[in-house]
Amino acid sequence: MTILTEFEPSLLQSLEQRLKRELDRREEIKRLEGSLIEFFRAAWPEFDPAPYVHGWHLEAIAEHLEAVSYGQIRKLLVNIAPRHSKTLLTSVAWPAWLWAKEPDPKFPLIGPQAKFLCLSYGDHLALDSATTMRRLVQGKWYQDRWGKRVQLTADQEAKSKFDTTVGGTRISSSFGGTVTGRGGDIKIIDDPLKADEAESEVKREHVLRTYDGTLKSRITDPKHSAEVIIMQRLHERDLSEHVLDTDPDFVHLWLPEEYEPDRKCVTSIGWSDPRTEEGELLWPERFGPKELEPFRRNPYEWAGQWQQRPEVRGGAIFKREDWGLYITESGKLPTPDYVVASLDPAYTEKQENDPSGFTVWSAYRGEDGHTKLMCINAWMKRLPIHGYDVERQPGEKEAAYIARCKPHWGLVEWVAHSCRVFKVNVLLIESKASGLSVAQEMARLHRGQGYSVQLVDPKGADKVARAWAVQHLFADGMIELPAYEDGSLRDWGQQLVDQCAAFPKGANDDLVDSTTQALRHLRDRHLAVRKDERAMAEMEAGRHRSQPKPLYPA
Repeated sequence: MTILTEFEPSLLQSLEQRLKRELDRREEIKRLEGSLIEFFRAAWPEFDPAPYVHGWHLEAIAEHLEAVSYGQIRKLLVNIAPRHSKTLLTSVAWPAWLWAKEPDPKFPLIGPQAKFLCLSYGDHLALDSATTMRRLVQGKWYQDRWGKRVQLTADQEAKSKFDTTVGGTRISSSFGGTVTGRGGDIKIIDDPLKADEAESEVKREHVLRTYDGTLKSRITDPKHSAEVIIMQRLHERDLSEHVLDTDPDFVHLWLPEEYEPDRKCVTSIGWSDPRTEEGELLWPERFGPKELEPFRRNPYEWAGQWQQRPEVRGGAIFKREDWGLYITESGKLPTPDYVVASLDPAYTEKQENDPSGFTVWSAYRGEDGHTKLMCINAWMKRLPIHGYDVERQPGEKEAAYIARCKPHWGLVEWVAHSCRVFKVNVLLIESKASGLSVAQEMARLHRGQGYSVQLVDPKGADKVARAWAVQHLFADGMIELPAYEDGSLRDWGQQLVDQCAAFPKGANDDLVDSTTQALRHLRDRHLAVRKDERAMAEMEAGRHRSQPKPLYPA
């Protein structure tokens, strides 16, 4: 009895320590189950030997993934730069966290019974994420805390698929793989397109067709299933743009590397980008100015992959600041010496096809006596080649009749009206198949209107080469647009500037093609002469004037 009493304090202390450890463990488990970002922090050493570096962007993504888990968001699109731990958080930690949580009938996506369908651009990326998650779930750290709740079945089909003993599953595939007959409660699409394949229209269209034709149906419960797309922006026609254009249910979280106040992100769950100063970095703890400098050297990469807007800010070839503004209060424009209209034709009413692009350009004398070039009108429309006739009402004035006819016009009617209103000297039409038809109809129906029609053959040069061939006119300050007193543009002018700035990454380039065609024509007619060319001509003229006359005829 004496011996037992002697050891009682140490036994009691040991029991207290064990109890405290157990209480701490339970408290830790409760904390980790209650917060995805805390789970991610704690689990980091299990899948990455490098030290964990926190960033508020990880909290932002985790907050939105939690909202998906609890049904606040059904569809989430996240745009963020590469190398920002998005895959480890979204494709590895989040599914493991959901499996670790106790099932709740109110939230079908929570618990080890949840099914995940995880897709990436290639099998190797999809399998890397799957292998990392399986290693996490089967590891000692995870099993010590949630092993009673989460066990994987012994009969694994392959690396691309593993299941829990209570019906949960994680299926991994590439966009080129097959997911026939397979679905998920949660569909995770992580980088569906490889960065170096973004310029391939074939590759981009394959992703969109696969998404629309196959993946939309790969869900287990239409009422509760969720979808998360997380990717860097690579092109204006990538999957991000596609879902934003076609599915209003998507909540969009975009995180540019450098803060741009005019693009501040605010989402439906009340989250907003916490940055306030232009140029503030997203993750300065890892990507400071020095680390980002190599990526800035490629303007396309920086604009799309890092700033999440696949356009060089200010424009790639045609910079926004290179457009001059002709401020006019009355709307009256300078008297032109020459007016050219330019049509990039594609007559069709189908929304999936390219529209027709039309611009009108005026060449006039500036105050310095030199020629300036001003776009005085532009439009982009999807139209049949002809509309249908509208009967004039008795006593109806011409302006009222035209206004009533416009909604029923086709391409030929719109072009003819624009050429008449702006007193065009020549109409340029690109000589592709549709252009030949339009030119024939213009000649048949609108002959004798005071302008000629010319078919233009691009002569094999691609769109980008044609753009660079006239870019120097912008850089030289020769190109203008009419603007209001406050410096704002007309709607059509803003559309033209936006499309030119986004080229060649933009969703449309029809106004760009029309513009380059018109400016090339003005160059060929010697109406667009650069400052250096004028200086050289003046120098040559002065040199010839100073030469003495010969004494005898040659």
